[in-house]
Amino acid sequence: MQKSLWIFFIFLGLLSCKNTDEKPKVANADLQMYEASEMTILMRQMYEVNKVVKNQIINKDSLLDFPDEFKKIHTAVLTDPSERDDEFDILATSFIDLQKETLSINSDSIIYNYNKSINTCIKCHETRCTGPIPKIKKLLIK
Repeated sequence: MQKSLWIFFIFLGLLSCKNTDEKPKVANADLQMYEASEMTILMRQMYEVNKVVKNQIINKDSLLDFPDEFKKIHTAVLTDPSERDDEFDILATSFIDLQKETLSINSDSIIYNYNKSINTCIKCHETRCTGPIPKIKKLLIK
C-alpha cells in the first residue's frame, strides 16, 4: 500500500475514536432532586379525597368521614414558608370548616358547601402557587 493511503487510514481511525474519559456535558452540574414539601403532599391528598367526595356527591352515595389529616393544613411546612400569612390562615380555616360541613351534613347544601370549599382553595392559589388552579377547578361540581 502506498504511504499516503496508510496515513489516510490512520487519520480516519483517529477521527472515529472517542475519548471515553469525557463526561457528558450537563447544563447545570448542581442538579438536585425535587422533594415535595409537607404542604404539597397534604394538598395532593386533599385533592384525591375531594375527587372521591365529588363522585360520591354526584352519585348520591354516602360520604367519607372528615379526614383528620386535613387539620395539618395549619402546621404543615410550606414550600415557601413566607407564604403562611393571615390570608392563608383565614382561607385554611374556612376550607376546613366547609369540608367538615360538606362531609357531616346530608342536605341540599352539600354541593354548595363542597363547591365553596373548592373555591376557597382556588382563592388561596390565586395569590400563591398558581400552577394547580386548572386541576383544582376540575373538582367543582357544575
